[in-house]
Amino acid sequence: MARAKLRAGELGTIRIIRLPSGRYQAQARLCDEVGKAHQVKASGTTEALAETALREKADSILNDTGGPTLGKNATIAEVGAVFLYDKGRAGMVEDSTMEAYEQAARRVVVPACGDLLLRDFTVRRCNRILADIREKKSLAAARKARSVLSQICQTGIEYDILLFNPVRDARRLPLPEKKTSVLTPEQLLHVQRLIRGWRKDEGYGPRPNVETLENAMWIMVGTSIRVGEALALRRCDVDVASSPPTALVDATIKQTKAGGLYRKPSPKRTRQKRNIALPSFTAAAVRSQLARAGKGREAYLFATKTGRPLSVSNYERLLRTFVDDNARAGSGGDRSVDVQHAHLPPIHRDPRGGRRRDQSRLPTPRARERADHPRQLRRQRRTCRPGDCRHHRPGLRRSVLTTRSCIGKREWLLYVDHDGLRVKL
Repeated sequence: MARAKLRAGELGTIRIIRLPSGRYQAQARLCDEVGKAHQVKASGTTEALAETALREKADSILNDTGGPTLGKNATIAEVGAVFLYDKGRAGMVEDSTMEAYEQAARRVVVPACGDLLLRDFTVRRCNRILADIREKKSLAAARKARSVLSQICQTGIEYDILLFNPVRDARRLPLPEKKTSVLTPEQLLHVQRLIRGWRKDEGYGPRPNVETLENAMWIMVGTSIRVGEALALRRCDVDVASSPPTALVDATIKQTKAGGLYRKPSPKRTRQKRNIALPSFTAAAVRSQLARAGKGREAYLFATKTGRPLSVSNYERLLRTFVDDNARAGSGGDRSVDVQHAHLPPIHRDPRGGRRRDQSRLPTPRARERADHPRQLRRQRRTCRPGDCRHHRPGLRRSVLTTRSCIGKREWLLYVDHDGLRVKL
């Protein structure tokens, strides 16, 4: 009678024989994850050691063909290791995201519930675990743990350990409080005066790079780009001789443990590459940085003494030092601007950039009513005749984005036509 064919991932009957040397040898057939048969052998001083070595060798073969395997009694820590393996092998996420997943799994999830069997992970236990993490650590740690646990459960579903994801039915965690501030032009000028007078007197040691802090502020205020995107600007990305001056935003500065500090050749989203028209104050800040930058075509506007790009952490450290010094010393008697909460972070941290970033400050109905909203532009194109509106004017440069920026109750609209840059206050 023919032997039954093994199924994928199945290990056959283990036979143990004694060798002339006195050692024991375990033998078995194995079908790997792609259906290929293997004859597996392993030896040991005892029968138990030989069988253990055989199973370890079989697991190694299965991992090489189909990745790590999981049984019904796998713990959350074991499933988490498989989740990280599959995620890293897929190559669908950034290195920094993988590092965040690994830190959350190692420092938060595994200490909290790593020994719990995944099949015993219920909605009630999930609520208790997240509540304990929030009390002992923080709300941010609980939110990261929830995200990692949800993906671990999804991995358990793929390996037939769970039938549904209990994290999806767990109670929602509260969102962190968002600090939003809108500065008036007078407040921005006051912040500029504070930067220029920061540690100007003697007694502080070497003075911080206030020019970098100020110029980066004006660039981010005028373009709504992120910190990493501003620090990634090079001499070849800006054109201050054109009318209007423009800046090409097509990269960002990243820093990971594996890759170190490097320039990523795309923003956070690849589709966010854009060419932005610069207002006059931003163009002046760019010219100031060009005078300090290297002479090479690919020289960074914000660079270190060695020519490498300035890291986001170093710039934010400079910003925090400025904020802390002014918070301790006060705002020179002028309480109209809160430097600690009204400086750069609420201005430049919207991931959508440009026009969409400023529309997010208004309620949705008002944003849609704006003349430059995509819905209004499509309606205008359907109803107007050539020459009646500015997007039908001859000579309009479509390669340059229109930018709307809002500061306090005043706003300016930048657009380009055959007359060049026009600023509407």
